[in-house]
Amino acid sequence: MKINQNLTFYDETTYQGLPIQIEHGQIVKDYLDRTFGCFQKATDQYKRVCMMRFDLHVPENYYSSALLSNNLISKFLASLKSKIQHSQARSRKEGHRVHGTEVRFFWCRESSSFGRIHYHVVLLLNHDAYAFMGDFDLKSGNMYSRIHEAWASALGMYIMDILGLVHIPENPVYQIRRDDAASFNSAFHRASYLCKVESKEYGQGFHSFGSSRI
Repeated sequence: MKINQNLTFYDETTYQGLPIQIEHGQIVKDYLDRTFGCFQKATDQYKRVCMMRFDLHVPENYYSSALLSNNLISKFLASLKSKIQHSQARSRKEGHRVHGTEVRFFWCRESSSFGRIHYHVVLLLNHDAYAFMGDFDLKSGNMYSRIHEAWASALGMYIMDILGLVHIPENPVYQIRRDDAASFNSAFHRASYLCKVESKEYGQGFHSFGSSRI
């Protein structure tokens, strides 16, 4: 694997006093810095933050040209943010009380041992706006269905054709409370998995990690 020489690698068991996942090998400190920054901005803005964790898989034999940039994940995030904004605007129009939210995120791109491309994604939202993914029902209009719809849109496919390409892991949702260090520590430990060196691709003209700036 070709390594990006501009990155700083990290071998400690904690970061800023927080436990991190080191069982998968070296961590990229630059990624930890950006992840921690997202957490800080979210908890500075909201007393309670909802963290959602999920994976997006690219279909086998997908257009190879589409994998030479970060366009897929950019399209997904743009679509998901648009769907969240539309849902909130519709609820306001219907007279419901709506808590606004910034959509903070970070993601990493990895390649499996079989060469299959997938993305690990973390969202940080205002917990008063979104606290759950909801039922695993594509017709529900909840966050679960929005994630599927946005990934289908990014891939240029019908939602029924991407079944199995969105993976929701065990315990995908965390509540982070500003006044509860343990909740921050637990969520950050889970999120630190995205910062590992293993399975990432470097030197091919695209990023292996990205995050929001808000």
